Amino acid sequence: MAAVELENIAATLGKFAFPRKFAVEICAECNLACSMCHHPSMKRPKGTMPFPLWQKCADEIAAVSPRTECWFSFCGEPLLEPELLLRCLAYGRSVGLKSLNINTNGMLLTPDLDDAILGSGAHLVVFGVDGFSKASFEKYRVKANRDVVYANVERLLSRRDEIGSKLAIQVQFITMEDNAHEVDDYKAHWLARNAVVKVRRQLSWGGQFETGLGISNDERIPCPWAVTMMHVFWDGRVPRCPGDTEGEEGAGNAWHDSLANLWAKLGRYRELHLERRFDELPERCHKCTDWMTGAAERVRPEADAVPVEPTWQRLNAVAAK
Repeated sequence: MAAVELENIAATLGKFAFPRKFAVEICAECNLACSMCHHPSMKRPKGTMPFPLWQKCADEIAAVSPRTECWFSFCGEPLLEPELLLRCLAYGRSVGLKSLNINTNGMLLTPDLDDAILGSGAHLVVFGVDGFSKASFEKYRVKANRDVVYANVERLLSRRDEIGSKLAIQVQFITMEDNAHEVDDYKAHWLARNAVVKVRRQLSWGGQFETGLGISNDERIPCPWAVTMMHVFWDGRVPRCPGDTEGEEGAGNAWHDSLANLWAKLGRYRELHLERRFDELPERCHKCTDWMTGAAERVRPEADAVPVEPTWQRLNAVAAK
């Protein structure tokens, strides 16, 4: 990655009075044990967010910054709690939130959820699909079945286009050692099925993983995650940043304080980033490389792309024989 690319990212950062993105952990459990994710080693208690906590957060976001991107994801799989997810989306829509987004591994997207999600008011669904071949996909997405995930995503895409839904659907490919050579085939597959393809670099999750990006600290820029995002755990605790996955350096609890106050309490860390006083940041920041991963490539399908028979239809046809 060239230094100019990093500086282009840095130029978009500033002193934001309220988070640009807000990640909501409605569930801290996950059905997978992905090899590049911190979740398998997470020690903090796991649980499900009470709906009134989301109502409190949504009401404040709607009043202060309705265009803040709300992401239903962080340290758990939201489709483990589909009824709660749909209820949260409906409430967010009812109070005027303008950006409601889902990040899922796709394994639990059963056919009965397709129309519910398409009609939920969500603006974007991002599926983590990190591989084209079965071998590479299942190496990283541990406990997932490549063919099931591909079929689920293709079915939702097909249904979306059939009914004319405006839901944006992305498939996200995290480039790693054993899947980078599959990017071109992956793009061709998903673009032909009318999905937006997002290719991004691997996160270190606050320095917990080696990413092999090979970027010198001399090129360091303010961390886009720390400067733009706020996260809330299922129990209301607000960690310092996404690298603080255990909540060891939290700012407080959204049950007891406003999001605006919690964001302000974290402001001194953002100032250190923006002033590039990186040596004064907490120890976790010294080994974290997530500031390198702020950019992603997004490729949109051509309007005249030739339709391709979805995997889920092929699987159904085989099963019927």
